[in-house]
Amino acid sequence: MLVSRVPNSVILRLIPAAWLLAVVFGNWFPAIAQVEAPKRFDLRIENERVSSDLKVIRVRRGDAVEINWSANRRTVLHLHGYDIEAIVEAGKPQTMSFTARATGRFPVETHGARHSVLIYVEVYPR
Repeated sequence: MLVSRVPNSVILRLIPAAWLLAVVFGNWFPAIAQVEAPKRFDLRIENERVSSDLKVIRVRRGDAVEINWSANRRTVLHLHGYDIEAIVEAGKPQTMSFTARATGRFPVETHGARHSVLIYVEVYPR
């Protein structure tokens, strides 16, 4: 066994170097990076407007994102740039899930009789 021939003092000196490599290369190799919980946002639509003061969702490239929608009436939503559509029925929450791969500013619009921007999703580089 090779490990038994390596003195403990050498192993203890290698631990900080191994940790540093994991941190540095974790940004380049996502499989090595620690998996983070999704960024979650709970939004309610009332009369074709988001009921909170939140106007922009800000995340970083690579983040898992969940936008949980509820509405007082049927609403069709579209996240531009990611081409994700969700239909939110009154009283039945709907989740938009995606990984923030493309950077930029993307509107979430209602689609139907009229199109209106509800909120923007801004994805920043890491």
